Amino acid sequence: MSINYQRALEDSFDYTRDALRGGLVRWLQLIACIVVFPLIYGYFVRIMRGDAPDLGGWGRLFSDGLKLLVVYLAYIGLMLLAATALMGGAGILGGQGLVAAVAALAAFVFFLVIWLVMQMAAVRFAKTGSLRAAFDIPAVLAQIRTIGWGSYIFSQIILQLVLMIFTMVLVFLVVTVAGIVGLFAGIVGILLVPVLMLAVSLAIYIFQYRYNTLVYESGEATSGFPPVTA
Repeated sequence: MSINYQRALEDSFDYTRDALRGGLVRWLQLIACIVVFPLIYGYFVRIMRGDAPDLGGWGRLFSDGLKLLVVYLAYIGLMLLAATALMGGAGILGGQGLVAAVAALAAFVFFLVIWLVMQMAAVRFAKTGSLRAAFDIPAVLAQIRTIGWGSYIFSQIILQLVLMIFTMVLVFLVVTVAGIVGLFAGIVGILLVPVLMLAVSLAIYIFQYRYNTLVYESGEATSGFPPVTA
């Protein structure tokens, strides 16, 4: 199945805008989620589940966030274990020249594949609510095959390029705004930087999780993407 990249990007921008739209209370809630960090991961689960970008149900947010952290830590542990084993094996075999280069390349490829699988495993967990589903590697690979490995990899290349541009523009705006405020309010401009960077990081993560959710859903039986909910 093919991915409508333009529609996925537009949908993700709209979703991110709606998620960050709100008054002081909403921003205080988001800050609270970041301070009690499992909550923000629970919010990411809510995004991947396809729910409206609203906060609430703090107990569910917390438990879902802990489960998502378990998923990430397990896959990251697998990455590190594989890389260590490959590089360690290269060391036993001499660890020089061609052997070391092949081991490093194999470790990188394996790391990349596991990272790609992890992205879809996280969405699968959110959709099913089951930790077991996140570690059902054959099912996750089947979902990626339905999307198409080429389409999936290309979607991630697009995502990283967009996030790079997005981040550069937002950071430039943060520095500009903080600099202007600093001219009139001195230290307030400096104190404003971490607050604005917090908003930037939230925007980036919300966009990324929504985008990956749409990529996952492109491999499901239903056609097209679900509408943006607010």
